Amino acid sequence: MTTACDNGEIATLVARMGHLVERMRTQRRQFITDASHELGTPLAGLRLQLEEAGMHPGQTDLGELVGNALREVDRMQAVLRDLLTLAGLDGASTDSPQVIDVASLVAEQVGRRACAPPIQLELEDGLLVSGVTGDLARLLGNLLDNAERHGESAVRVTAFGESDGVVVTVEDDGPGIPLPQRDRVFDHFARIDTARSREHGGTGLGLPIAQAIAQAHRGTLTVQDSELGGARLVLRLPLPCCGTMAEEAA
Repeated sequence: MTTACDNGEIATLVARMGHLVERMRTQRRQFITDASHELGTPLAGLRLQLEEAGMHPGQTDLGELVGNALREVDRMQAVLRDLLTLAGLDGASTDSPQVIDVASLVAEQVGRRACAPPIQLELEDGLLVSGVTGDLARLLGNLLDNAERHGESAVRVTAFGESDGVVVTVEDDGPGIPLPQRDRVFDHFARIDTARSREHGGTGLGLPIAQAIAQAHRGTLTVQDSELGGARLVLRLPLPCCGTMAEEAA
């Protein structure tokens, strides 16, 4: 027999589910609006330049026009690439998780970069995590992109072990991220320094993608102050023995 208490619990559960569904709808609408803006703004600028060139062909610097157009196209392609990455993270990965040596992965990703500003490494050997190599490489790449974009003269990457996992930090000597803004940097298309981020090619999706990858690996990504003076992004991943993705998939 269903009691009044049971009915109350069911009603509360239904109400919570309703609020959750509405919240998801609101977030979806906001995401679509933001994505449309991010793609529409450079497209509108490109159209304006082409229309002006069409009306005044004799006054148009073709080299400048082509250069501006290519920059806008590059930006739109970058946004589309990141949107596709986010869409892929919503589903199950088709790649099998593996045991990954963290120091080797970090060193490999840093070695592929121009190192401007220079990157200081402090990596503990023998740190292992379970995950999809390509996804974790993308995560580290996004953190390094962020540090290089905002760092003035130094970037530092550390990796060390804790009792229940591995910690990787990426920090810079830039302006940092104010405390009230630290949760917002993981929102889609959020930029604390809009002009600077656009100038350096940021899409506003790098850190959200990094956080989504961390969460898919049952980890966390947070922001702290850096001893260098800027921001410190802190990635925590569980040890393989704490329950691997492969076991979860099985």
